[in-house]
Amino acid sequence: MSMKFRKYASSFLLVTIAMATLILYSCSRPSHSIKAGNNDVKVHEDSIMAMLYTNPKLILPFVDSLEAINEFPEYMANYYRAMVCYRSGQELSAELYYRKALVGKELYDVRPGIYYYACDQLSIILNIKGDQRSALDFATKGYALARQDKSLVGQEWGAILLHDIGYCQMQLGHHHEAEVSFKNAFDRLKGLVERDNNFTWLNDLARVSYNILDAYTTAGNYQEAVKWVPIAEEAIMRMIASPNCDKETAESYRGCLNTHKAIIFYKTGQKEEAEKAYKEFLKSDYAKSSIGIIDNAEYLEAIENWQERSNLATTIDSLTKAWEMPPSMYYYKSYLMPNLKAHIKSGRTNEALKIALHITENIDSLDLFERKHNAEELAIIYETQEKEMKIAEQETQLRYQRAIAIIVAILVLMVFWIIFLYFRQRAALKLAEKNKELEQKNQELTVANAKAEESSRMKSDFIRQVSHEIRTPLNILSGFTQIITDPSMTLNADERVDMSHRISENAERISALVNRMLALSEVNSQTVIECKDQVDALQIANQAVENSKIECATHITFSLQVEENAGDISLLTNLEQAVLALTQLLDNALKFTQEGSVTLTIASAQREEKPMVTFIVQDTGIGIPANEANRIFNEFVQLNDFVDGTGIGLTIALHIAQLLGGDIILDTTCTKGARFIMYLPQTTL
Repeated sequence: MSMKFRKYASSFLLVTIAMATLILYSCSRPSHSIKAGNNDVKVHEDSIMAMLYTNPKLILPFVDSLEAINEFPEYMANYYRAMVCYRSGQELSAELYYRKALVGKELYDVRPGIYYYACDQLSIILNIKGDQRSALDFATKGYALARQDKSLVGQEWGAILLHDIGYCQMQLGHHHEAEVSFKNAFDRLKGLVERDNNFTWLNDLARVSYNILDAYTTAGNYQEAVKWVPIAEEAIMRMIASPNCDKETAESYRGCLNTHKAIIFYKTGQKEEAEKAYKEFLKSDYAKSSIGIIDNAEYLEAIENWQERSNLATTIDSLTKAWEMPPSMYYYKSYLMPNLKAHIKSGRTNEALKIALHITENIDSLDLFERKHNAEELAIIYETQEKEMKIAEQETQLRYQRAIAIIVAILVLMVFWIIFLYFRQRAALKLAEKNKELEQKNQELTVANAKAEESSRMKSDFIRQVSHEIRTPLNILSGFTQIITDPSMTLNADERVDMSHRISENAERISALVNRMLALSEVNSQTVIECKDQVDALQIANQAVENSKIECATHITFSLQVEENAGDISLLTNLEQAVLALTQLLDNALKFTQEGSVTLTIASAQREEKPMVTFIVQDTGIGIPANEANRIFNEFVQLNDFVDGTGIGLTIALHIAQLLGGDIILDTTCTKGARFIMYLPQTTL
């Protein structure tokens, strides 16, 4: 081998080793990304925490606005949304936001402490919900990272998350594993307290010891729970004795401890001790708080005092309404069913029947919510899996790059041309992938731009229509007002009557437009319409006809037809909203029928094996193309730009019908004019 060749080989070897070192270094560095500067985020967090104790209702819009202007990263915004929802009693919303905050590792990379806290809170929520396996997954996920964190924050949260794992193990029936987890978690926190008697760790020790007591109690392992009573009581009293412990925290812990002592003593035959603990609980301010009332209910259920438990049902129902709890299976299982059981056990059949009817009538809302919640949960799980797959791919690629770097550094003289061709081919593949991604993103951008342009056009048309709808009657009102108020004008009685009629007509036109806009806003904001009016189908039709004034129209002929016995069909609905929906259909037919006829037919039908009342509005107007059948119900859609209107009448009608448990469809088989069919459910006994 020549000296010249050796020189080149040595130089290339050194360059290769240097490049491999750089690759290894760059691949091993963690990525910390946050949209706003760390100082800005810290200022925003301070503002949020201040609002949490003063006006928590302002937090969600504040966080939304910060995220919208890229002043707050998405994962941090979801974390604070979850925290606010949980404090407001909306556990299911909090669950989804915590899941979103924990997708990927961005939150952990930036703020490990609140990442551990989010895992802990989500595990608690899932345990309450009854999903112990998911709760165990998230507690384990947080603990796996905390146990590698040698800081005091890592040690603290490692112990808390370990006790979360023990709680899940206890609920799943793995008692021995749970005992080991509980002991390790308690000992670690006790060691921190002995090291530094600060309030944070005292509070952690009190919380963990109480939760261990609660785990044994909820699992029905009362004999083991007795052993933890003095341990938990000592930890709680030690925290309360701290000068940093506020009165509310002290009262809450005393109240929780006393209800659990009462249950445990009662179940282990110590009735006098149980009564004593319960009386101490009732004397506290905590017993009057919302959580205290729930604790009281749990105690009364445990001792099977169904009469007193039944007395609390109304109060608990008021609390859940104040918490704005959605119609979920969690709500039914945790609150409605215990209330129902208490009424049945105490012999209050009327109250039990009301709850049973409520459950039956709202079963569709429950199914809809559960499907929506499960879909959102699956979407988050999918997003999490996708990110984990990307991380796994990156780790695989990292290992592969390291192996290549080592091989190149050791065997560079032997495999120079192979490695050169390999990297060249790899670069080409990456370039092809990047080009493919760029092409896909360009296509997505084109679609998004088209949608944005369509949305902008629809909004512009809507503004133009509303402007025209308001300006025309306003000009008329202004003109007649000037005539009436002009002292030089002399008007006879007929002229004054005509002007008065026109002023009233145009004022009603403006009022109708405003009412329609308000109706659209209201139906968009509602999730359910209360149905408590027992009416017949003909009454709905007659009021809609009267409200639309279609019988007074001179350019068309109107007829109301009722199939045999259909008019007497009874409906349990919301009369005002049902009339409003049908009125919109009649107004639409009247608007788009220049001449000819409009017919309203009442009939009965079966839809999805459910008895329905149908209100069929048939006109001989300009008609609607079949390909526009779905779009016609969208907001601000006007198929005919030469007809006055705002394009929201059919939207309002459809939303109302669906909230009433029915639907509205366009019959695309109709070729002369248009035929709309509104379905409303019949009363079922």
